[in-house]
Amino acid sequence: MPLAPLITRIYKKAFWNTYDNIGQLILLNLIWFLIFPLPTFLAFRYLPLSPYPRIGLTIAIGLITYSYATSGVFALTARLVDYREIALRRFTGAAATFFPRMLALGLIFGAVFFVLFQSTRFYLNLKVAGGIMGFFLAGVQMWIAAFLLLMQVYLFPLLVARDWRVGRTLKWSAMLVVLKPGLTILMFLQALAIFLLVGVTGIGVVVLLMSLTSVFLNTTLRETLREIEETTEPKKKPTSWKEIFEERDRKKEEETRTFKDLLRPWDN
Repeated sequence: MPLAPLITRIYKKAFWNTYDNIGQLILLNLIWFLIFPLPTFLAFRYLPLSPYPRIGLTIAIGLITYSYATSGVFALTARLVDYREIALRRFTGAAATFFPRMLALGLIFGAVFFVLFQSTRFYLNLKVAGGIMGFFLAGVQMWIAAFLLLMQVYLFPLLVARDWRVGRTLKWSAMLVVLKPGLTILMFLQALAIFLLVGVTGIGVVVLLMSLTSVFLNTTLRETLREIEETTEPKKKPTSWKEIFEERDRKKEEETRTFKDLLRPWDN
């Protein structure tokens, strides 16, 4: 399948899923804000500790609260983009289910990025062969870091959608980057733009930052996996009326609206 139709499908479904559920997404993001950014800021601002212990404790609080809150947001929006009903009262249950694995992923990536940062600093100061070897090895570290950043497009959505263990989630996140490099780079830049544009407003952090980002990334994963399944599964001719109707329903477009429907919503 060409890349352009898949990208169009992702944008369209992400937009309409957000449009149809904007109230719930705002409430969901408020819960996320109250659990993660607010307590982390208050800890950094008001803990009566000297600077280094305060920073260390703030990082610990931030990592724990981020993993818990983000688990709940991604789990609920994964249901939303799959056209299933969501209930905010399920937030705590969903967050508790995925929190240990999301925390583990955060610790793994935090440790790996720290090692890559230190390695890059070391290689840049390496004077072997006039510094050329050091620059080459530092570049390798940066390429590894870039690949790990691209994995973030699929990491959390895969965890909550498939309910996999950490190792399998990491493996498939890496495989999807390799299978869909162009799409992954574009979706990463788009998610980063959403995060920055919404976050820079200030109020956006409170009302839509994480819920909007998670809808976009969950939609990206869902449509990417559907496209891979459609192109790799062997095609069988239906052998009964039941299979014919199932095939017709499977091919039916889930979202038939276009952006013109914003101007004339009463036509639907």
